[in-house]
Order: sequence, then C-alpha cells, then structure tokens
Amino acid sequence: MRKSLFRPLLLLILFAALAIALPAAAEDLSALSCAIVATNGLELRPLELNQRDPVSVLDLVYEGLFTMDDNYAPQPELAYSYNFSNEGRKLIVELRQDVKFHNGNPMTSRDVVATLDYMYEMAGFDDDLNSEVELTDRGLYYSTFYSIRSWEATDDYTIVFTMRRASYGSLYSLSFPILPASEVRDAMPSGTGPYKYDGYEAGGSIWLRANESWWQRTPSVKMIRAQIYSKPDQALNAFDAMDVDVAMTRSINASRYSGSLNSFSLSARTRQLEVLLINRAYSIFKSDDKGDNLVREAISYAINRSELISSTYQGMASVAYTPVPMGTWLSNESTIVDRYDPLMAAALLDQAGWKLADDGKRYKNREAMKDLRILVYDEPGSTVRTNAANKIAEQLKAVGIPCYVTTWTREEVLSKLKVADYSLALCAFNFDVNPDPGFTLTSTASCNYTRYRSDNMNDLLTQLRKSYTATDYQNVMKLIQDQFEEDLPYICLYWRSGALLSRSAFTNARDIRELEMLRGVESYGVK
Repeated sequence: MRKSLFRPLLLLILFAALAIALPAAAEDLSALSCAIVATNGLELRPLELNQRDPVSVLDLVYEGLFTMDDNYAPQPELAYSYNFSNEGRKLIVELRQDVKFHNGNPMTSRDVVATLDYMYEMAGFDDDLNSEVELTDRGLYYSTFYSIRSWEATDDYTIVFTMRRASYGSLYSLSFPILPASEVRDAMPSGTGPYKYDGYEAGGSIWLRANESWWQRTPSVKMIRAQIYSKPDQALNAFDAMDVDVAMTRSINASRYSGSLNSFSLSARTRQLEVLLINRAYSIFKSDDKGDNLVREAISYAINRSELISSTYQGMASVAYTPVPMGTWLSNESTIVDRYDPLMAAALLDQAGWKLADDGKRYKNREAMKDLRILVYDEPGSTVRTNAANKIAEQLKAVGIPCYVTTWTREEVLSKLKVADYSLALCAFNFDVNPDPGFTLTSTASCNYTRYRSDNMNDLLTQLRKSYTATDYQNVMKLIQDQFEEDLPYICLYWRSGALLSRSAFTNARDIRELEMLRGVESYGVK
C-alpha cells in the first residue's frame, strides 16, 4: 500500500477570524495532513456516510446545488440561478454549464435526478414519507424529502422541483452531494469539488489531490492526507506528536490547546443544542390564570449557562437562548439577553406563591415544594451531561428549588419523555441542516416532549414554511424567536462546539462548522 507523502508543515498564514499577530505566511503550501476519527471498514459513499470527520473530508470532493456562507445563509453552488413560482410551490433551478465531474463528464440535470432517485430509494419513503427503513440506514440526506415532493429535468441544465414546503429554507436541503448518474451506487464516486480521490487505504488513510480542472479555480493546496484513527484521543496524540498538521474533535480535552502559542484552536459550530425540558403537564409547571408560568421562568433565570460551559464543558459550547444560533443571519439579536439572575428567580418563585421558609424550603399553602427529578443520559464514554445536570441541580437548590439527578440510558430517557413520565430532563436536540425548529415546537411535533401548545407558534411555523423569499423567511424566523422567549417551551442552554486544531491557519472561512471542518482549504492564499 501507498506510504505517507507528508511531513508536518507549518502553515504561516494569518487566519482572518483571529486577532493574533503571527509571522508572515509561507508563499507555497503544497500539502496538508489531518487526523480523523472513523471506524474500521469505512466506506466512502458520500450519500450514506454518517461519520462526522470523514464527511468533512469528503466535503472537499463533492458539491451540492446550494452551500452555506459564513452567515449560514444558502447560496448557489452547482446551481447557477433559481426561482420560486406558483407561490413557492415550484422551484426552478438552472445548473451551471461549466462544471465537470472528476471523471471528465459534464454535470447535467440527469445527474441531479439520478442522485435524488437513489437517495429516495435508500430512504424507503412512500408518498406520505412513511418508511420501514431504520433511520440510520436512510442515508445522510433523507430529510431532503421533507422539503421536496418531486423533481424533473426539463432540459440538460434545468430541474423543476415540486415543493412539500414552499419555503426559502428548502434551499438548505439541496446541499447534498451531486454524483454522476453512472456512479450513484459506487464507492468513491466522482465529484465536482476542488479535490479528487488519489487513494484510500481502509483503516489507514484517505488521499486527495487538487482538481486542476475545478470550475472555480485551481486549489493552491495540492495534496491532502486524512490519517484515520479509531479513537479521539489517538487523533489528538497524533496532533501532539506533530504526525499531522490538523485535527478535528468534539472532545472537551481539546480545551488544553486554548491559548497555545504553538497551534490554533478554532471553535467549530455543531447542530447539537443542549436543552432543559420542563414537563408543562407537571403540577407546578402548569400555567396560571394569566397564562404565565413563573416557576418555569424562575428556573431559566436560576441557571448560569456561562458557568456550566466553563466548568463542565471546558469552554466547548456557546450560550443559547433560542433554537437559532447567535451570529447567523436568522438570529434575532434582540432576544439575546443574559437570563442568569438568581435574585429574579427567587422573586418569581415568591410571586408564584412559593415562599422561602426558615428551614430553607419553599412552601405554598403550607405544602412544601416536592423534589424535582432531572432525568439525564450520557453519550458513550462520557459523563459530561450528568456533571452538567448536577451543576444545574446545585443552581436550582440555591434559589430554593429542591431537585436531584438520575442518569439513565438514552433509550430509557426517551421512553419516559414520550409518556411524560418526568418533571425535568437534560437532553440534546440534533438539528438538521435546515434551521426550521418546528420539529420541537409545533403542537404535534415528534420532539415536542414538553407538551407545549401555542396557536401563535403554530401559525408562525406554518407561515415560515410558506415564506419563499429570504426577507420573509428571516422576518418570520425572528418572530418565532420572540414567541419562544415569551412562551419558553423549553430552556435552551448551549450549543455544543467542536474544535479545529491546526499548526497554523489554512483558510479564510470565518464559520467553521461540523461536517465542513476543512471548508476553505482550497482557497488558501486567495484574497
């Protein structure tokens, strides 16, 4: 098998997102090596692959009709132009005509149709999106079909989509890799991206080389090697030993690189939102005659999110107050306020009739507040969420809310959430590429475990899914965030973060994010 062509390199280019003075950049960067974590027997099938690090590597090989910019707004990629018609029920996409696959064939609408047909076949959907195929076997992009109903090539470079949701947000769902019609079922199929396969050793390395015929420009980084490790710690050790130039990780152990003078540690956004669910059917959480629930609000004020992030997650998270990440084009900045205020929490509990007695307990009508149980499950090999739950319990006790933590398996917690057998639960929502939060907020949503019911929110989410201009979509999303702050369906805590570790910067991309950790490497040195 092929041996490594790479030695650790110092890539001395100023990273645009960092206000750090560094030596001048090297003029030529010909190779880059990175550590990735993947299981043995990894198959390079871009539509089916579901391992984070390999997906980031393959993101350099494949492109979609649309991509997301640094503000997480959808932009045409292989699409040249697009137009919604019939009040958003139809989407006409014109393809670029200057794109070739790595096999030399031109990309046409036939390839887009074949890719979608194969994705739909994998998902096993019927017309109503019912499927007997397990979620893990439906392919990485099965949620695409929640947005589109059908697709048709009307000529070599035009695709007409019939939409399930007449929404601008549907453009996010059209970011799946486009493959040649003749290779959709193949391992390592040709792509259109800035890099092409140059070799693969199962359990060893993935080699990529620059696509000199890329439709945008010739990539300045000529060779990339992704060295495969089976465990996160092995990848970090390889970075420490300077066996690789770059490592990507979600391990909180990456916090040790923060502030290092010898490497960059760049925060990478994930789609995992940690939340505290509050069972609104539980007696003390039911709304009063005014429709308010002061206890729910008090809990939100009692939680110190920043302390949780620094002490439990070692800084590997960012504060959240709504299910829309801050700093993106959809974020409603007016809803971003620091809610941590234990005095306000205590005042709200008093206002709700739960008075603090000399024994340190709160009473209402001579009845003591019962202990609240915080359900929690941990991810394999980690106790970090249980640790966070214990911190939250301490913060709630500090304002007179008695509670304790019980750790279960994920399956056990999920079964309890489904039948409302809980008072509080510390969980995570994994969001799709489409930022629509309706799967947690509509009255009939599959993940509405808090039994939240709001006609206003239902109407806003319906309106969102009929907003097919960027302006309308943005405006409605901001109203949804306002409604969320008013109703507090659940308590958003923080978005989990990953880390991109590098000897020096190799990209001008400002938004580093999961599944696209190497984005921008092809533009190294381009101003």
